[in-house]
Amino acid sequence: MHVFASAAERAVQIFAISIGAVFLVSAGIYLYLGRVTFLWTGDLWDVYAFAWKHTWLQSALLKQDSHVKFFPRIICLANLRLFHGDSQMLFFAGLGLLFITVSLLLIPVWRDKSVSLTAKTLCTLVVLLGNFWMGRANITANGEFNCEDSLAMSGAALAFLLIARTRCSWVTTAIVVCAGFVASFSFGTGLAIWPTLLLLAWCLRLPLRTIVLFGISALAVAVINEILPVLPFSWPKVPEVSHGNLIAALTKFCRIVGSPVLYTIAAWRPGKTLTNLEQSFGIALWSGLAGLILMGILVIPRVIRRDLGKSGLESTGLSLLIFNLFALTLIAVGRLKSLDLTPFAPRYLFWSSLFWTSLILLGIKRGEHLAIGRWLILLLPFVIAAAAWPAHHQAWFSCKSAQFMYDKDATAMINGVVDAQTRQMVPPEFKQVFEERLHMASQMRARRLDVFADGLQDWIGLRQAEVFGTRHRPEALRGRCKVDALGQCDNGAPAARVSGQAFKYEQALPRTLVIIDSNGVICGVARSARISPFINRTFYQSKLTKNIGFVGYIRDYNPELQYVARGADNLTLSDEEIPVQH
Repeated sequence: MHVFASAAERAVQIFAISIGAVFLVSAGIYLYLGRVTFLWTGDLWDVYAFAWKHTWLQSALLKQDSHVKFFPRIICLANLRLFHGDSQMLFFAGLGLLFITVSLLLIPVWRDKSVSLTAKTLCTLVVLLGNFWMGRANITANGEFNCEDSLAMSGAALAFLLIARTRCSWVTTAIVVCAGFVASFSFGTGLAIWPTLLLLAWCLRLPLRTIVLFGISALAVAVINEILPVLPFSWPKVPEVSHGNLIAALTKFCRIVGSPVLYTIAAWRPGKTLTNLEQSFGIALWSGLAGLILMGILVIPRVIRRDLGKSGLESTGLSLLIFNLFALTLIAVGRLKSLDLTPFAPRYLFWSSLFWTSLILLGIKRGEHLAIGRWLILLLPFVIAAAAWPAHHQAWFSCKSAQFMYDKDATAMINGVVDAQTRQMVPPEFKQVFEERLHMASQMRARRLDVFADGLQDWIGLRQAEVFGTRHRPEALRGRCKVDALGQCDNGAPAARVSGQAFKYEQALPRTLVIIDSNGVICGVARSARISPFINRTFYQSKLTKNIGFVGYIRDYNPELQYVARGADNLTLSDEEIPVQH
């Protein structure tokens, strides 16, 4: 019997590490393949525009939609200065912060001598699953958003790691306070760190001076948050709406807590759960209510008895649970001020998924000491991992599809063209914002920032000989393309969108093409989608074949002229050309 138990423990450990590695590696691969490549829809361009006329400090200290994002903005402004606002650098910075968060959460778990190796490996699986689940890709695939949220979370995780040691060290206390400031001034939800630290200090029976210091720090953060200037922007003001009574507000809060469960179930029933709103509301409501009840059972006794104990696993689980409860409360309260709560917005999954992660961690801790039912609880992470896999898998494709859309918009901006379909999709209340973004794009283009850093826009209007000189070579370029939509240039002139497929030798794709008229003038630039036949076949089961190709635009489009597309990778023009069909 003892031999069987040892073999079972070892099998659980191997499976836990293996499944955790699968989620980690697959998330890393597909987040990179589906990363956001064009950040014009966020606040970053507004910050850049302000930074052109002000100092770094003034630009970083601006408040945006009630969020003080000082520390992420320092990263973004450094990226602007050193890498011309390259969105890929922000993606890697955000991913690095996510890894730091995971490491800080796992350190106390692996230091905990009161739990078995099996429990530690299961906790590792749970933390990896909670942080690298692709359901959070709305945030984690976007470098700007991930820098904000992961920096707030990593600051909080550092505070959780060190708070128990503040009893005997003022240096450690200062580090915890600094970590709290990092969390608070990275994103609005980071403000949840202060009630969390105060509650943890109470449960840990920390000295009164420490609790007072946390309270003074929280007050200082509130004052700073109130007096900082607001970034000028033109987002439309939404009228106040009636939210009914307290029960209605709590119902919506439960739905946002239960949204990860809803997304997990929806992935098993594609096209059904989220289209049936009444059923979706019910799933999110009751699962959120169940989660809050479990939280009350786990947290309230600890608060009353003030016996958080010395278990690193339990301390991490409770800290993460309390922090995310307050963070979700801030989200709900903040959204109720101006808009009706949208509990199913994917961006909230970044925080609500960590709420459930902490519940599972505490469940593993409780299961460790059960004489009956221990194995049922220890096998729970495997059940949850299996349940979460379809949503994880489906997000691979949704991220890539979103990237295709971002790349198409970026290509239009490089050419100084507004796609007619894009303009039609803009809601009336956002027309002014859209026009300001177009104006800002012209400034970014002139300064060679973000997607304009390569200078492709400078080729347009020049003769091909002026750009490429004698640099040309045979590339076996072949393919087809046609004009499939009309648009308008930023100067009001007509434009046309060209789409098609092009291949070079050995099925390689040209990354950049130029569209040239019959007079030898470059009239536009085209870019291939970020997917090759190999990537499509290896990572996407050949389901994105129709997306393999390129999109470009013709400025000052004249249907009477003949146009051709030629490869232009590495500043070398292909000898072959592809006629553009009208």
